[in-house]
Amino acid sequence: MERLESADWLTLSADERIEWTGRPSLFTIAPQLGLAVAVGVGGALVVGAVGAAVDGPLPAVIRLLPLLGASVLLAVVLLRWYRVRYVITTTQVYIKRGFLSLDVDRIRIARIQNTQLSQSLVERLLGYGDVTAYTAGSDTLNIEFRAVPTPARVDETLSRLLSRPENEPTGVL
Repeated sequence: MERLESADWLTLSADERIEWTGRPSLFTIAPQLGLAVAVGVGGALVVGAVGAAVDGPLPAVIRLLPLLGASVLLAVVLLRWYRVRYVITTTQVYIKRGFLSLDVDRIRIARIQNTQLSQSLVERLLGYGDVTAYTAGSDTLNIEFRAVPTPARVDETLSRLLSRPENEPTGVL
């Protein structure tokens, strides 16, 4: 597991602390994980039926195809989930995407005007949702934490940091 404080994409100043970090909820990839299991089980049943219908044993590579297919699907789904990282520090908000190629959105807390928490009924039942941080100006980036576990905690962390004196709006935009 990567040590977050030493990640080259995260530029912490001497007095900056990490307040919250997370990834999208695992519930968001449950359907794809189910598909990977179905491919493995369904493929094994098909290979078993074909093996029973033909004379002689099937080559080992044919018998391993369902396991290989399920493993590849599982790896792709988990890597796509794992590549997204959200970080809130005392002064910045980061969203990192990628492994080989890297895309990092970073915004100062002081630039955030307000936040919005959004959860559907299913998301509320499963404990995840979206938090959007809206920034000042029309050409600036809004930060969206998609499908984060306990989104109320993320929203509360942002609100607490926004209320700190150094992050309060100066009145001149």
